[in-house]
Amino acid sequence: MGELVETHYDRMAGLYEALAPMVIELDADDNVTLVVGKAGMLLNASENTLLSSRFEEHLHEKDLPIWRLLRHKITQVKHIGPLPLRLRNPDYKTQAFEVIVARCNSVAGRLHLSLTPYQGKISFGENKRPASNAARNFSKDDFSKLAKKLAAYGEASSVSATEALLQLAGVEDVQDSPESNLMALYSLLHSAASEEVAAVKREEIPEKVDDERAPETKDVNAEVGMKAAVRGAYQKTGSEVNYVTVGGEDGISEQDAVKAAVYAMKKAATSGGVRTMEALTGGYEKRLETVRGQLKAFKKIVLQERFEIALQPIVNIADGSLHHFEALTRFDNEYYSGTPYDFMRFAEGVGVIQEFDLAMVMKCVSLLKRMKRMGYNIGVAVNLSGRSIQSPSFLRHFFRILEDCSDIRDLLMFELTESSQIDDLETTNSTLSRIRDFGHKVALDDFGAGAAGIQYLRVLKVDVVKIDGIYIRKGIENQENRSFLRSMAELCNGLGIETVGECVENEEQRDFLSEIGITYAQGWLYGKPLPVDEALKAIPSRYT
Repeated sequence: MGELVETHYDRMAGLYEALAPMVIELDADDNVTLVVGKAGMLLNASENTLLSSRFEEHLHEKDLPIWRLLRHKITQVKHIGPLPLRLRNPDYKTQAFEVIVARCNSVAGRLHLSLTPYQGKISFGENKRPASNAARNFSKDDFSKLAKKLAAYGEASSVSATEALLQLAGVEDVQDSPESNLMALYSLLHSAASEEVAAVKREEIPEKVDDERAPETKDVNAEVGMKAAVRGAYQKTGSEVNYVTVGGEDGISEQDAVKAAVYAMKKAATSGGVRTMEALTGGYEKRLETVRGQLKAFKKIVLQERFEIALQPIVNIADGSLHHFEALTRFDNEYYSGTPYDFMRFAEGVGVIQEFDLAMVMKCVSLLKRMKRMGYNIGVAVNLSGRSIQSPSFLRHFFRILEDCSDIRDLLMFELTESSQIDDLETTNSTLSRIRDFGHKVALDDFGAGAAGIQYLRVLKVDVVKIDGIYIRKGIENQENRSFLRSMAELCNGLGIETVGECVENEEQRDFLSEIGITYAQGWLYGKPLPVDEALKAIPSRYT
């Protein structure tokens, strides 16, 4: 019988090798007990090196939670996969493998892993993320018209581009301008230098253009001239300091440096006691230095994925069953030690929240795909800022991601936050409709927290409304609060919109929400945000 098995293996060895060029056996403690195949070629490690190690030692640190979750899940099923995982070789180079994990029938706790080089993308991170500084809301024509207007004003007034920009902002006396004029300067800077009118990339400017292309060349050069005007808009002449310092010495792009300068100017101008330009510059320099430091940390967090996902359950109030999770963010303390709320407000204020939202969406998509391959068919809701949803650059990348989500359409939801004002509700509604056409549900988050909540609900077609936690906490304090919360629930129910009550901390709150017709609840009564592996491990014991 043994000879027959050996002969059979020899006859099929070519097929086995093609299907799984490397097989590893692990014991219950994750120690490698057997290696078959091309260990040296795939992992640049000898068989002896692997046999004296634990499998976790070879995993990329970002995939450790996935592996630990897989370890938990394999106790309930016979096999899992194929599932992409990243491994490091002894030189600390990373390679992605498609892994199939099966339980060994003859020895309890032992696992067999097949590894095949993975040809897809596990994540868009680690230098795979598309550029986020492309032109945004304004078209080239709009930008050129603005530049021409500035140039024409300057020629007619015999002033420089910088002086024209200041005068168009309504600042007549730069040395002694009141606070209102400082804010006028900020307003014009913001309209010219924010993401909606990002500068044209150098590679888009032709080195040599024939006569037929001359009009286009003139427009492009006008845009560059406008960019120079913006950069020098707060520049003093002679030996005096240029307080808008832009450049790339610390890795911040020119567009982002201008955003930081505008944000710092706004903060300085709105602080107490600022009445003159001299008073503004005194606080502005320090604020700019702080903002640039925060922006540099933000870039590292986003581009190097120095953040992790935490999941908080959202449950059906009627029976306490898990409906889906909300994906929240937890940061690497080495790069950011503040609260997630402060992080988001800063990113929105500077105008770079789109970059983080895009990174978060991609990370959650990758997570959901791998969760589904392990047998977890549980929905996850991802937050989108109102500022992101209005950015064409964000939407271009965002919808490309959604095109690759056919396998998780019913699991991936989005929550539109009310923390940033939405200016064009009709266009935003069209965007949300397109997301829903893809097959994803959309929720309006923090409903009632902002003054525009009812207006949003009137125009924006959404599937779910999440009632802000402040109403839940105060909802049972007196009859007036109860009546107000009840009317919010009735409004949503009348529109056929499902509702979620946030910040539910005790049974009294839960019972009242059930009484007034709120369908789902989220809060510490049902669970705090937990790392992915811990949140999913809790499912069998708490929600099934």
